[in-house]
Amino acid sequence: MWNASSVAYNFFTLFISTTGIACFMLMLKKFNLKNWMWAGIGIAITPIIYINSTNDMDYMWALGFTLIVAVHHLNVSAGLFLACAIGCRITSGAMLIPMCLLVWHCAEKEFRIKNIARIIFCTALFTLLIFFPVFRNYGFSFFTYYEHFPVPFFSKIFYKGVISVYGFIGVVALFISILFIVCKRKTYCEAIINNKNISKEIVMISILTILLYGFSFMCCPLKAAFVIPLIPFVWLMFTLLILDRSFKVLVLLMAVSTFTFGINLSDPLRGSKESIFSIQRNIAGQKVAFDPFIGLLMADITKRQQRTSYAIKVLSKISSLKKHTLIIVGWWNADLLVLQRGHENHFVKFAYYINEPDLLKYQKDNYEIFYLPEQDTFNDLRYQKIFTKRFAKFFYTN
Repeated sequence: MWNASSVAYNFFTLFISTTGIACFMLMLKKFNLKNWMWAGIGIAITPIIYINSTNDMDYMWALGFTLIVAVHHLNVSAGLFLACAIGCRITSGAMLIPMCLLVWHCAEKEFRIKNIARIIFCTALFTLLIFFPVFRNYGFSFFTYYEHFPVPFFSKIFYKGVISVYGFIGVVALFISILFIVCKRKTYCEAIINNKNISKEIVMISILTILLYGFSFMCCPLKAAFVIPLIPFVWLMFTLLILDRSFKVLVLLMAVSTFTFGINLSDPLRGSKESIFSIQRNIAGQKVAFDPFIGLLMADITKRQQRTSYAIKVLSKISSLKKHTLIIVGWWNADLLVLQRGHENHFVKFAYYINEPDLLKYQKDNYEIFYLPEQDTFNDLRYQKIFTKRFAKFFYTN
């Protein structure tokens, strides 16, 4: 389905996301956790999950396949599903560690080693098959692609890893819940220890998964969606640690957080729109809008609209070009390629990012070379040299 429509991709993203969350709920039900249904609702309504459950990105495909493993962990198919998750996002491979612990916990003693060896072998085999075309074409270079981009300041890391994941109301609700747990830690610890329905291994698996993907995000904190794999296990921990009524209130507040009280990055080309009631501030060089009526979901919708609007302006401008032209498009690449389908100008080429020798070659071939907003900076960062402006000019759409 590589050439399928966006509607098809969005539908399958929705289907795989929902299936994965349903499988996770079944696992919680199997372990006799009382709020298994509310935990599933909490996962689904978390802003970063809700937003990414209907788009063309691979985050929820990876999570969906990973959570499907939860109900297949004693079967050979677990290796296949985990390999599919790794094929979507290679960081899903870290889930092999907690999954092996889950198998160790659930399998009978005489079958533990056998079952773990089976899931490791099947995962490795299917992963190698899935990645064979990638290795053949790129070698190991795809492992290091993101290493060329700088780590943001702490304020932006905190925004990406916390606020844009749970939303303002969600963060406040989680903080109060954690504070309550800390204040009542002795009572809750005793309750967990004495509750035969709560498996200590499940607590360990949850903590391990949160630490693994928390560390992974800190190593490469470039996208809020990178923390998606740990979200189900955050909810699992809260299912275990807070009272039934408090847990349901937390889920409802997370739903409110998805739709209202957004702290959104504002940018006329690729950021979200703000309402007339928003309060705007510049924080760490970034325009931020505190908006009571536009939550993370609506912010994402307006962000897509503004990106599409700018991409259409670019395509309108290049449609009349009659000279060989190269444009460094960076993060606009997908928008432009999709929107121009069937109306390509064969005089114009797009480069995601491009190195200095190739730019020199295009220059010698008499190409006019341009870059879209900020892509001169990111092209230089990508190749760790300052050279883009020597070859390219800014592409004006007005």
